[in-house]
Amino acid sequence: MSNGDFRTATFSCIVSPVTRYGVDYLRRAVRERVEKEGLRPFSARTGIPLGQLRSLLQGRAARSTTLELMSSVLGLEFYIGPTRRRRLGRPSLPPEIAKALHLPKEADVADAIRVIDKDTMASKLREGVGVVQGLVEQAASAAALLPELVSGEYSSGEGVGPEEPVVVIPLVADAPQEPSAAGVTLNKSSEVSIAVATEALADWAQPERLMCFRAAGDAMEPTIQSGDLVAVDTGRRTPEDDELFVLRIESGLVVRRLHQTGRHWFVTSDNPAFLSHPLADRDDIVGQVAWCEPHGNS
Repeated sequence: MSNGDFRTATFSCIVSPVTRYGVDYLRRAVRERVEKEGLRPFSARTGIPLGQLRSLLQGRAARSTTLELMSSVLGLEFYIGPTRRRRLGRPSLPPEIAKALHLPKEADVADAIRVIDKDTMASKLREGVGVVQGLVEQAASAAALLPELVSGEYSSGEGVGPEEPVVVIPLVADAPQEPSAAGVTLNKSSEVSIAVATEALADWAQPERLMCFRAAGDAMEPTIQSGDLVAVDTGRRTPEDDELFVLRIESGLVVRRLHQTGRHWFVTSDNPAFLSHPLADRDDIVGQVAWCEPHGNS
């Protein structure tokens, strides 16, 4: 190797030294210190000429003596030698995390853990993130089960399972609209629904016509109690003897039993304290009861 070649190799080594995380990390550390102290005070304290500081901050090459002095001032390791290979099993950090932790691009997971462990608040944040991540995963798992539950394919070992597919019935949102030629129309709730096992419904029930509401009053005790959930098939509005129907009266929706005597229909209650009365024109039949809560019996 000629003297010229030797000088070229030496110069190349001088302008490309390696610190713990590289020149980029040193440049960032110097920039942070300069922002805190000011360029001239930092230059005066370290003895580094202003021109050399500006060159480094602007990304231009700097002498190894300058880099060594800067590293010493900032408490960094100054290293020139063979490339240090990263240990196997230590994945690199995503750029966003490295930046958030003020780590260089070359930092790995072990470096991030060391930084976080030094900061109590960061450690609490890591625990909080772990809790949130767990909740998100649980919510995602629950959401994934909803289609199976609705279609009746989910089995938990108890209750509803493959042998007991369910029907999701919307709850009545508010008071029914005024009756028309087609009968009373119920408004469905867009937020609340009730899941009922298919085998619990009457054989004639059509899922797409079902609506659910809470019974009020004690006229149907002990069959149906106040507050019980009742599913009604709004497509079955033709009276049937001794069957339960939902009627619309002045006070709202009620459950009553229809009884036929000759050509006349009567509205009856299962509670003997209530008297029967003829089915009047103003008593609109909303539909036939297809299901009520387990202690009830249609």
